[in-house]
Amino acid sequence: MNLSLVRHAYLTNVTLGTLFVGGLKLATLEEGWKADPDGPGGQRREAPLVESCVPDGTYVLRPHVSQKYPQGVYALVNQALGVWYQDRPLGQRWGRQAILIHTGNHTDHIEGCILVGMRHAFIDGRWNVLESRVAFGALKDLLGSDMHSIHIRPTAGTTELAA
Repeated sequence: MNLSLVRHAYLTNVTLGTLFVGGLKLATLEEGWKADPDGPGGQRREAPLVESCVPDGTYVLRPHVSQKYPQGVYALVNQALGVWYQDRPLGQRWGRQAILIHTGNHTDHIEGCILVGMRHAFIDGRWNVLESRVAFGALKDLLGSDMHSIHIRPTAGTTELAA
């Protein structure tokens, strides 16, 4: 299945978008874009730095199970864009790994990952996604345990309904 994530707000500390898959339309929330001067993939979380959202582009979306996510989530992979599945090459100064789609409500719940929700909301001075577990459950029902592709891009402009 081909998923499409259309980003409609690249803000300093948060990136907002809409994920389209089948007939499902979900709100997304990521950290703001922060380039890595050493190469593609965006900035990694290394004190005092914060993690970036992933670059726009097309990724393999694969099921991922770990100790932290035993129920299963989804990982993005595109080595050409600096995003590896679990480990970037030893000694390489750029790129990231374990970029996941999972549940959560705001940027405190992620380290470079993508959160899904049923809608966006501005609460207590920051952006959130709401009903994340409901949204992720619907996404997981559609995707199952198969591999898919996801294309991430900015909105085409005012003529495109993205939110």
